[in-house]
Amino acid sequence: MPPRIRRPETPARRDARIAKHLEQARDYWSKWPAHLAEGDYCQAGEKGWGTVAQLTKAVATLRSWEHYDHEAIRDSITGLMAELPEQSLTIDRGLRAAEGLHGNFYEVYMNVERARYALEDVRPLLDILWELLPAQYTGGVSFWQWVEPG
Repeated sequence: MPPRIRRPETPARRDARIAKHLEQARDYWSKWPAHLAEGDYCQAGEKGWGTVAQLTKAVATLRSWEHYDHEAIRDSITGLMAELPEQSLTIDRGLRAAEGLHGNFYEVYMNVERARYALEDVRPLLDILWELLPAQYTGGVSFWQWVEPG
């Protein structure tokens, strides 16, 4: 199913919302390692899911796609799979890993290895989402340079 279209918004409002989603993504990604080290796989995974969700929301905002619930986030990522068929397997793998991390928050079925593997599996999806954003939002650097400066 293609992503649902949102009502138009001003460029200033769009830019502010994208900036908010990107800052939230950076915050989430910065927190999962400490949660994993503490043995809190639920929070570590939720931060991984949250990072994917926030970058997806940034891309969806740019494209005027709905993104206010889990289904709309999934539809946005599925829309990207159709748009980027050469990367669809990587996108799908990242989405499945992210949804697994989110599910673990509720069901608590992952151990440290599974959580770590799932967090690694979302990394290529984060790269793809980041690359879909113009340099005015990314500063022209990779997600990893931006999220882990220095």
